[in-house]
Amino acid sequence: MNSHEFLLLLAVVSASASGQLLLRHGAKSWVTRKGLLRFALSFIKGSAPLALLLVLGAPFLYWKVLETVPLSRAYTVTALTGVLIQFGGRFFLKERLSRRVVAGALLCCAGIAVWGL
Repeated sequence: MNSHEFLLLLAVVSASASGQLLLRHGAKSWVTRKGLLRFALSFIKGSAPLALLLVLGAPFLYWKVLETVPLSRAYTVTALTGVLIQFGGRFFLKERLSRRVVAGALLCCAGIAVWGL
């Protein structure tokens, strides 16, 4: 895998993780108990449109990557999405990380390293 392909995969992982974090961040401000119109307006005003663009756009970028990168390698790198979401939740959303989550993230990174990327 060359550096261009790796950067494209990193863009997929970053877009997916960023979108998930933005959706979680925006969910705090959604008005859910005052009717559908109020919910829709609160949804549109926040970060949800950008989050949806990132979350739904990431697979299209992934398809582009799969034109040249074998699926086994591409799928391995996408495992970083979960790691980025966990640590992004910790640093941007002030969520707590358990030891098990940290251990799982480290194992995930070790697996990617062993895989040879």
